[in-house]
Parts: sequence; structure tokens; C-alpha cells
Amino acid sequence: MLCGSLCGGGGALAELTDGVQGRQWRRRWLVAVVLLRAVGHVLDKVDGERNPAYRAAVSGWWTRLKATRPRPEVSWHFIEDERNTIPKEYRTSAGQGAAIRLGGIEVNLRTGELRADPPGPTIHHYTINAGPFEGREQRSLLAEAIA
Repeated sequence: MLCGSLCGGGGALAELTDGVQGRQWRRRWLVAVVLLRAVGHVLDKVDGERNPAYRAAVSGWWTRLKATRPRPEVSWHFIEDERNTIPKEYRTSAGQGAAIRLGGIEVNLRTGELRADPPGPTIHHYTINAGPFEGREQRSLLAEAIA
């Protein structure tokens, strides 16, 4: 169920598409990060309560993960850190922006000839702006965290 919320066709990752900006982007980013962090809690508190085999698997996974800290970095320095800064500081390391190529007009003053360049496509960018993943594209980092 959580994987579908994160990565399926209507999942949080799929909803971070080019062109999403401003408040809409921020809400989608926050939801994606919170869902990533929720996976471990749901496995432990919900699935682990239903089945002793799940409990053993989740406990073993969590023990191994803690023993390798700070690796994998995506767990400790992205999922954990990013999720913690959201509710505690309402801050995120992820940014958003757009590069807009404006068109132009050239006029040859001698001949009066005009040349117009049409505007280029808007290029949206979504990068991590701070921390150990600075410069990484957000959606690729989310996909790595989901994997």
C-alpha cells in the first residue's frame, strides 16, 4: 500500500512532474518525504503486529541498518534528516526553479531588416540545494530512496 502511495502511477514521485512549482510543489515534496519515512514505521507498528515473521524481518532489517550508520546515506542523510527538518523547522533542502529563454528581435539599422528569435522552452529544475546530496536531482534521489 505504501509503495503505491510512493511510486505507483498516482504516487508521490509520479506527481513531482515538470511544471509543478510553488506551494503545489512544496506540498508534493513534503508528502513524498513523509511517506518515505512512514514506511519503516508502518512495517514495524502495523505489519509487525500482524505477523511474527514480519516482526522478525523488520527487527532484523532495522538492526542491520542501525549497525551500518551512517550508510546508506540515503537512509540517514536524506530520509531521516529531511523528514526531521520538515516538521521541526518547516525547512527542506530541496529547491525548485525554472529557466525561461526569452525570444528576441534583431534590427539591422542599415537595411531595416528584422529577425525574430522565438522563445525557447521553459526548463524546470528540481535539485537538492543543501547537505550531502546537494546538486542531485530530487526525483532521482526519491527513486533511490524508494528502491
